[in-house]
Amino acid sequence: MERIEEIRLPQVLLSSPMIPQGEEILLVAGGRKPRVNWLLEAAENRTVWAIDRGVDACMEAGLLPAMILGDADSASPKLWKAATERGAEVLSLSREKDDTDLQVALKTLAMRLGRIKILVTGCWGGRFDHAWSNVLSVLGALRERGGYAVLVDHRELLAFIRGRETVTLTQLRKPEAVSLLAFSERCTGVSIQGVHWPLEKTELDKGLPYAISNRPKGDEPIVAGLDAGEMGLYVSWWER
Repeated sequence: MERIEEIRLPQVLLSSPMIPQGEEILLVAGGRKPRVNWLLEAAENRTVWAIDRGVDACMEAGLLPAMILGDADSASPKLWKAATERGAEVLSLSREKDDTDLQVALKTLAMRLGRIKILVTGCWGGRFDHAWSNVLSVLGALRERGGYAVLVDHRELLAFIRGRETVTLTQLRKPEAVSLLAFSERCTGVSIQGVHWPLEKTELDKGLPYAISNRPKGDEPIVAGLDAGEMGLYVSWWER
């Protein structure tokens, strides 16, 4: 029987045979701060790493990260110091470097743990170039090292699905929109069920993203997969 692992989040449950067993790391980056209650729930039973200004979100929520990593160019000096004094491990980086702080965190995780199994929050909002770099950096780490990763906060979620993989999303809070985004030039055998406009064994073209702004069909689980390629399952809970 195929083993199915789960990742539980405050608003959704993700399950897939491609999710590895083992420790889950929550990376808190310096973009839009997740809501405090969401962050505290997401941090339960997970090891938390704060990436630069992500230490602000953690400490303001009363959450002590196990690791602080970054060049401290945007973090609150007061909160950075408070976290270190309370025992957080620190990996200080130079501001004169090629990699972003998140990229260094991904490499450090891979060296320490091997395959990565991460949630990345504080990755949305703000500048588009930051968000785009975050998405592609995480996808690149998965390509190189394997594992599983989800970029998520209280408003948005992006889960990567690669060839011959399937992800089931069980709603704990009904989303407003569900989209499929091709990250390879072409995705084939793409299917999605549990939505208003289902797809069955179709193709997605990276240059013509049309499978966006779908919506859930009642409370049914949303099941997405493909035969070949790489795509993202994007889900949003934007408040009107």
